[in-house]
Amino acid sequence: MPRKLREAPDDHDQTDSHPSSRKGLETLLKWVGGVTAVISLILGLYQVTQLVSSNRERQRHIAELLTVGKEQQGAGDYPAAWTSFEQALNNADEGGQIAKLTGRLDAERQQIRKAQEDLAMVWLENLRVAEGQKFSDIVDKLVPVLDRGVASTSGVRKADLLAHVGWAYFLKTKDGSGNTNPEQYYRQALEIDPANPYAHAHWGHWILWRGGKLEEAIRHFSAAVASGRARPYVRTIQLAAFRNSRSESTDGEFLRVVNDMRKNNEQIDARTRSDMYAIIYSALNPGEGFQRLTAAVPATEQIATIRALFYGADFDPSKIPAREAYLAILQEAAGLPDEALKTWLALRSTFPANTPRPAIARADAAIKRLSQHR
Repeated sequence: MPRKLREAPDDHDQTDSHPSSRKGLETLLKWVGGVTAVISLILGLYQVTQLVSSNRERQRHIAELLTVGKEQQGAGDYPAAWTSFEQALNNADEGGQIAKLTGRLDAERQQIRKAQEDLAMVWLENLRVAEGQKFSDIVDKLVPVLDRGVASTSGVRKADLLAHVGWAYFLKTKDGSGNTNPEQYYRQALEIDPANPYAHAHWGHWILWRGGKLEEAIRHFSAAVASGRARPYVRTIQLAAFRNSRSESTDGEFLRVVNDMRKNNEQIDARTRSDMYAIIYSALNPGEGFQRLTAAVPATEQIATIRALFYGADFDPSKIPAREAYLAILQEAAGLPDEALKTWLALRSTFPANTPRPAIARADAAIKRLSQHR
């Protein structure tokens, strides 16, 4: 009798017969998924950590470049400072991703741009060019930075930037290549900040540079000084303007400014002292020139200024006779005949044998005249 064949179980029966196998597979898959998620999380955290670390390093480098640039600027090495700030800005621009998340680099970028603008203004204020170089070589790379600042700021700072843009275009005229009138920038600056010292000083300088009216220039210089800002720079531009348009009238103004600086305890540099000596030397002969100087600054005030500027240990001994002669003339004009006589007598006693006859005759005449009134 044949054996009865055993039927194979169907799939339903197979599954039902091994429930533990299916659960094991599901557990394994869950475990693998969990491990994968953890790994992904770790990798993500690592990337974030790297990004934050990279950003911190970038910020540190930016801060170093800003510090170095400002030190270079303070030392007068403007080209090196410019390079440092450019490198800092490039580093800030590389941090675009983190900037989107935190906005931190946007603030840094603004700080760097401000530093660039400050440098551009200082560089223009002190710009000197070597032989064979043009002002435009430097001005042309500074103006775009100033223009960028003008477009992104307001108030007093915008006025400062505009006044320096105007000065930049003035410097280009010294190359013979400037075709932009700087006056329009000074006017815009004063519309924003009516007391702006840079705009007033630059405009006064421009007026005299073109041969304009001295009174108009003086009004601008007076407003610049009255602002109370940037006083040393205003004085530099003011004296340079009078120096460039040398005349008896501007000599009087030059003397008046220096006298005011002396009374206000402002620093008076060697070049200004030298220019002052040239002015008083040209006025040694009493006449219209001397009268203009005493009209600008009373004789008593001039005496104080002469003593403050020309009686130091570093004064050139060869200039002492002219200094003493002018002092004696001032003393007589100030109504101090006895002091004038003493000064002439002391001066006369120091004349060497080769003293020019006109100088001797003048001293003798003054001594005789003053002696008669004792």
